[in-house]
Amino acid sequence: MHILRHPLLYVIYLALIVSQQSDSSRISTIEHPRLFFNQSGIPSLQAKAATSHAQIWAPILEQTNQKLGSLPPQQVSYSASEEDFRTFGNNIIPLAFTCTITQDANHCNLAKQTLLRYAAWTKWSENSERNLGLAHMIFGNALAYDWLHSRLTQAEQAQVRTALANWAQQLYEAGRADKNNLDWQNWWRKSYMQNYHWICNSALGMAGLALSGEDARAEAWINEAVSQIGKVTYLLNGVSDGSLHEGINYQNYALTMLLPFMVNLERIRGQNLFPENYLRNYVLWRVYNQLPGQFYPALAFGDFEHDWGNGYEAQNILRLIASRYRIGLAEWMAQDLLKLSARTTSDWDTPWYVFEFLNYDATVAASPPTSLPRSRVFSDQGSLIWRTGWERDSLVFGLKAGAFGGRFAFNSFVQRKAPWDPACEVTGCQLNIDHDHLDSNGFYLYKTGYWLAPESIGVKKRDTSYHNAMLIDGQGQYLPDPNGYDNPNEFSGSDGFLEVISTVPDFDYVMANSTRAYRNIPGMLEIRRHVLFVRPSYFVMLDNVATDAPHRYEWVSHFSGNVTVESPWVRGEAGDDQLLGVAVVAPQSFANTIGNDGQPYIRIRSWQNSAHERMIHLLYPTDHAHWNSKPATQLLENRPNWSALRVTMRDGSGRSDDIIFNNGGNQGAGYQFNGNLALISKDNQQRFSKLYMVEGALLADQWGARALIRRTNPGQSIEAIYSYNTNTLTLYGSAGGSVEIYAPTIQQVTFNGASRSFTRQGDYIQVCLGQC
Repeated sequence: MHILRHPLLYVIYLALIVSQQSDSSRISTIEHPRLFFNQSGIPSLQAKAATSHAQIWAPILEQTNQKLGSLPPQQVSYSASEEDFRTFGNNIIPLAFTCTITQDANHCNLAKQTLLRYAAWTKWSENSERNLGLAHMIFGNALAYDWLHSRLTQAEQAQVRTALANWAQQLYEAGRADKNNLDWQNWWRKSYMQNYHWICNSALGMAGLALSGEDARAEAWINEAVSQIGKVTYLLNGVSDGSLHEGINYQNYALTMLLPFMVNLERIRGQNLFPENYLRNYVLWRVYNQLPGQFYPALAFGDFEHDWGNGYEAQNILRLIASRYRIGLAEWMAQDLLKLSARTTSDWDTPWYVFEFLNYDATVAASPPTSLPRSRVFSDQGSLIWRTGWERDSLVFGLKAGAFGGRFAFNSFVQRKAPWDPACEVTGCQLNIDHDHLDSNGFYLYKTGYWLAPESIGVKKRDTSYHNAMLIDGQGQYLPDPNGYDNPNEFSGSDGFLEVISTVPDFDYVMANSTRAYRNIPGMLEIRRHVLFVRPSYFVMLDNVATDAPHRYEWVSHFSGNVTVESPWVRGEAGDDQLLGVAVVAPQSFANTIGNDGQPYIRIRSWQNSAHERMIHLLYPTDHAHWNSKPATQLLENRPNWSALRVTMRDGSGRSDDIIFNNGGNQGAGYQFNGNLALISKDNQQRFSKLYMVEGALLADQWGARALIRRTNPGQSIEAIYSYNTNTLTLYGSAGGSVEIYAPTIQQVTFNGASRSFTRQGDYIQVCLGQC
């Protein structure tokens, strides 16, 4: 267990952070520049701009050249918005950096005059608000003051210093206030897992580092930033998978603005606030989410828009991680993002090239993800991604269950553990989930450059109906009262989670439980989504829904293009010649509604309401040329505790797969099985080709008369592959216990790639998989 995940060690952790501050007096408090580099480091930056970093440098220089001859107004408009102030603050970063690199009089005069005009403004934020607009102004002006310091006269230094310090003090007061001030909009002050909190405190810390030794209040700003961001670091190191509940674009934003303070705090004061585990796992989070040829992620959850693209140029984050930890996979991910479009010169892109320039280490070679497993679970997000690869023709499936705010933040908040105050309702600490959606058990499917099953994305498209999940009587999932974000009771018992997960080379299986996510539905007993991926061909999805009274249950899926019903199939166009076929296996007779909520969708339901429903769908990615050779499906049995179906391939292989979903039953459709899921695959000669079982001690056919698999460790998964050409049985799964398998002709056995000895008794062989 990492020390930062143990709530009892949280106070010790903060004490260690504070103790590091005692050495702050060793810095030279009047040296400038000091943020990211000092005077002696500038020649190295200039050399990089001409060589290894030339492609990053070019748009920074071009942006500055485009702004020559133009200055911000002498006084900012009264109607300037928060977005305007964010842009003003961002814009000065590349101007000041260009002056540093070129030392050109025109470039430096533009940066200097912009800085002086900002210093003369009577407002740095919309109305009297003390949040993002003010934070971006403070952040950008702190960097510019530091980098341009030698270009300013003493009087100009004093002018800029006074303005920066006065505005920073206002942000400090907003963060330290006992309660929220409506005029200030400082609700973020104790919202530790929300981007406003990170950005405002990072900006405050940057101002403190820039003015340390020059303004008596700077130490208080730094200490406050360290204290607040220390809580963020604690929470992030509890996020075991590198994700963020607000979605990847907001994650880009929050980390881009947060990490510079951490970099400079360590550089100047030797204090390490980096969430080391989190950042390492962030690389895998990004790599698995990356869709070939697309900026948007496989798990496109939360507030999200396609036109945001690679917002805040996330390669700046990846290149910091690549440099800090020497991770070639991070550099590969950065390069993959850069392949998707040419660098642009814009107010919303160019500032972050400056951080990319400063973070980039050209000696870290890119390492592609070719050797990575094709499946990964993200435990804090409560999500998973199954892929066939990272090439353009790859198939990518994602499913998200999860808890509001992410598992670690959710649990610690609901349980009133550190860093949340014991009574957030009084102190104002809050688990702000304004960017989270009601999407537990929502799924995504993508292939060959096109979404087969997207969701209807968009800011504030929160309702479950926009997602690929279940509706009950037209209602979606529970949403905590926004006025109750400070109340753990608003969140308690509202979380979804991944209950069972299994991965072997040819199959992936998940059982995801979203029952509690529907706590707003009276009498809700169960909503579990089972998904089986039969690689690389198709998916089977079973939704088990139970309540204490009859309801209407609707299975929702969105598509990229036109949707038609060719019963029992639904045909969804995806683009180019790609299609998603959805076979409605159960209910065998169904009603449907087709519509468009920004994305074409279908809602499938039974004709009659019921208290319990087991809906089964087969998802088959294909194209126009192969539509008529899609599989045949047959429902063998479907009752509350047992479902079985047969999938017969019509691709020329003659293969058929019998699939059993067991929910406390024992036998049906000719099989006996006491586990969770089983698949029995036969070739065109009706010989067993593959067996797969998730949990359970026995799988038998002929109504139990012939055992196919018996094992002593029923809590594991196992796959058996029969090769009749070599009389080899290939086994994959979790080690432990012994297994007895029906294998009349088998002469060789391997387990997870290694040869295994076995004993034979008639048509059966027995293999020890460990600790027998």
